[in-house]
Amino acid sequence: MRYTRDMAFRGKLLLISALAALSSCCLDLSIFAVPSLPPQQAVAHLTVAHRGSLHTGLPDNSVAALRESISAGVPFLEVDVRRSAEGDLFIFHDGRISPDNSEAPESLRGARVDSLSRQERALVQLGSEQHIPLLAEALDTVKGSGSVLQLDFKGESDSLVFAALDLLRARDQLHEALLQIRDPSRIPAVLAYQPNARVLARVRNDAELNQALQHKVEFVELERWATFDAIEKAHQKSVKALANVAGACVDEPDTWRYLRTRGFDTIMTNHAVAAMQQAAQ
Repeated sequence: MRYTRDMAFRGKLLLISALAALSSCCLDLSIFAVPSLPPQQAVAHLTVAHRGSLHTGLPDNSVAALRESISAGVPFLEVDVRRSAEGDLFIFHDGRISPDNSEAPESLRGARVDSLSRQERALVQLGSEQHIPLLAEALDTVKGSGSVLQLDFKGESDSLVFAALDLLRARDQLHEALLQIRDPSRIPAVLAYQPNARVLARVRNDAELNQALQHKVEFVELERWATFDAIEKAHQKSVKALANVAGACVDEPDTWRYLRTRGFDTIMTNHAVAAMQQAAQ
């Protein structure tokens, strides 16, 4: 029976990969390279809410949506950190203002969000009475809640990461943020700047995984690939393995169940509450 489910799942992935080549349906498919994996015990059963909140129906990366996720008990809230020309750290997913992501004056449509002044950002609404939050407001929202902000740095650079670390340290909230770092070679600089930083390493192959595991990291995100050995290697270092299926056509219960039974400790999804409830069963 397990073999049949695995074959069906792999067949679905192959079909979706073929469709993705022909349409825009699944351009963000994050696990198309996952092979048939033998069963493996997960160390934990954690869930990450992609963009903090897409399951809530509220604007993503908004304070109201973060509150909803926290109220539901979602342990990790992934948010998108940007920095304005004035030096403000704020959270917003897309690079530009559009009717799809906000309500804004016509004069601001198409503008790069990180080029907006504070006054211009104040004119952009994320739904009813919601504004683009500063990172400090998001940190206020999670403070003492038990939930952690997972920081995806847009236009990632050491200076942006260091600015976030300065803010976290000043607020005594280093424990309430997890930093996503795309290039494992940059992890030593991050930890040298702030040894108590919590790090999630995004790795694209076995060489990058080996590099990341030489340092103090809590999670590794296996980006678009996975092997039994990679997951086992992470577990041997007491590091949790994360799979990102958010936005993919296979972001659904069968996928979450498959990945968890194959050793993935953490699932990032657009349906965080449902995935969290499944993990608790």
